[in-house]
Amino acid sequence: MPDTYQDCYRIVVQDIEIDCYLGVYEREQARRRPVIVDVELYVPHAGRIAHRDTLAETVNYEKVVEAVERIVAERRFKLVETLCAELADDIARLPGLRALKVAVTKPQPLPRARAVRVEVWRHP
Repeated sequence: MPDTYQDCYRIVVQDIEIDCYLGVYEREQARRRPVIVDVELYVPHAGRIAHRDTLAETVNYEKVVEAVERIVAERRFKLVETLCAELADDIARLPGLRALKVAVTKPQPLPRARAVRVEVWRHP
């Protein structure tokens, strides 16, 4: 972990499984298929959060899941990279973040590949 995050909590919202229109081929756009989204949030002022024990001092990770649901429901995506970037841009608008990483995994994209995963960092 870089020194710039030493005073941060790292909150991981893991394995958000959601059905999505994703793919460049017509057969992929014919039906929703599952993708898995992971989000890492770096929230500063780690000591203050622990002592006050209030949601106002941190990032509400329920808002992260809501953002994923909203963006996936709004449109169809051709590229995993585009979906990942749009999720990261939207989640980066949440107040109180120093940085975040979003990863999107598309299971079984090809017969010989178990999954493809794209990761994007943002520093709001």
